[in-house]
Amino acid sequence: MDLECILAEIAPNENQVNCLKGVVSTLGNIFKNSSGMLKIKKVIPAGSLSKNTILRDHLEVDCVYILEHNGYSYCNHLYEIQRCLKENLPTATGFHSKNHSVRFNIKRKIGNVSVDLLPAFEINSIEQIQQVKNKDAYYGTTALFQREYFNNIKQYYNRFNDLVRLLKSWKETQNIPLSSYMLELIVANAVYNTKKGERFEFYFEVCFRTIQAFTDKRAIVPVLWGDHFDNSKIDCGYANNNLYIIDPSDPTENLAKRISNDDKDYIRGEAVKGINKLRKQKYSFLFE
Repeated sequence: MDLECILAEIAPNENQVNCLKGVVSTLGNIFKNSSGMLKIKKVIPAGSLSKNTILRDHLEVDCVYILEHNGYSYCNHLYEIQRCLKENLPTATGFHSKNHSVRFNIKRKIGNVSVDLLPAFEINSIEQIQQVKNKDAYYGTTALFQREYFNNIKQYYNRFNDLVRLLKSWKETQNIPLSSYMLELIVANAVYNTKKGERFEFYFEVCFRTIQAFTDKRAIVPVLWGDHFDNSKIDCGYANNNLYIIDPSDPTENLAKRISNDDKDYIRGEAVKGINKLRKQKYSFLFE
């Protein structure tokens, strides 16, 4: 099975995508019609659904709701959101609230959908997220910057989504301890550092080389992002593991700082195995 056949197997079908987008719309309508307190400015799909990197049968929705300042605290907004959901979604279960999000499950025809809802007040620049006092209240807005960041990458290389999907399949199959967002940022670096016009298979191999280089202490930093942030200003502190993946939506955040040395060694070993298998065009390690 070649890479194109694997992609055909792991890409979501139209029904799945439409159903997940429908969840976002349904939630927006609930907040609009069920609360006099909540004033929603924007409803924004986030995560893999927004970036079109979601895998088949992954029934998950991340969405951001940009709130208007109306005199109520952020905690009041979180409480009101949960009240509206429980009142209007009798099939929703497993409610769990964190500092900046509400998580729950909702039944749909395609199965149980996991929802991660991030309400947030709006900010206008990346520098603002570093300056606000209550970061949790603005955290969801980083999804706006992430969407713009990856749109830049997709314009630079139009098969970015395919590279990410293949790596996500590898991550799941081999239990790679990297988040999907980390993989997306790694792919962005790989794409940027690959000469244009190369074959798709070569781009994919560079992704694995980039993962290996990352475990060998090469930092993953934002690319094609100069209009929003100057990389020379990155100050995310020292990481004991010497691993750095800088979040373009909040460049003070090193996403890789909590990776253990054992996990680092495992990631590196699997990346090296992947490179060797790709060179032999043996692709089964991506899905079995």
